[in-house]
Amino acid sequence: MKKLSRILIPLMVALVAIFSFGGAALAAGPTDVTVDWNGAGWVGGGVDTGDASVSFQSGGSGANMGAFTAHDSNDNPYSYNVDSCSFSLDTGISGSGFAELMVNRLTSASSYGAAGQLSYIGVGIADGSATLQNRSATNYASMRDGNYGWNANDHITVTGASGYDLQRYVDSGTGNFAGIRVDGGVGDADLDCMSSEASAGQVRLGWGCGCYTNADFNANGSGTMTLAGAGNNSATTAMAPGMTGASSFNFVANWVNSAFGLANYSTTAN
Repeated sequence: MKKLSRILIPLMVALVAIFSFGGAALAAGPTDVTVDWNGAGWVGGGVDTGDASVSFQSGGSGANMGAFTAHDSNDNPYSYNVDSCSFSLDTGISGSGFAELMVNRLTSASSYGAAGQLSYIGVGIADGSATLQNRSATNYASMRDGNYGWNANDHITVTGASGYDLQRYVDSGTGNFAGIRVDGGVGDADLDCMSSEASAGQVRLGWGCGCYTNADFNANGSGTMTLAGAGNNSATTAMAPGMTGASSFNFVANWVNSAFGLANYSTTAN
């Protein structure tokens, strides 16, 4: 067993790290990477487990603190030659900055379709402050972003910004996509996206993983929200419960000097 463990970065300026797992030497037990930071500046890196790859970054001209974790179980369940992996990012930034987590599932069991699922979450601010949280897991069959029991709410928050951009999406790699993006001016924003998942046949944004649905967005000030879905066969969303027969959609909402709320944007594309 080989363990790549905690890296602490106080008053960080910059870190760029690429960790590569895999190989027979690691088959005896799990492998872990944990990165913690606290200080103004930028931190970023990537992990390739052989079955999934992930990249993250977090930076702010003011405070920047958070943690990134990567775990390769080295378990090969059901002898599919695919290990279970999990990744998480929990960070807060202030000033002018940006944070993101991207996870790409690289391998699968052939009976479960092709690999290539992608999960992305990101936020950028001109000033003010922002937080970002997401946890993603991959195995031989699918990719699941399950935040229940870890951070069930407030997966992206923006406070006191004069400009911001946030985005959350899942992509099957085979033509199914669901995503939400917000371009905001002065104001605050809060995106909940407790669960999402991708498999060979579909993607789900904002729900799934056997959990109750927690997929809402609230903002004040000014901004534009775009909710999009595209499927090989169909695309549906709780935002338009009566919609049928669509293989894709693109809903756009604008607000100016007001409060804006969307109670449930959960989306399925298949």
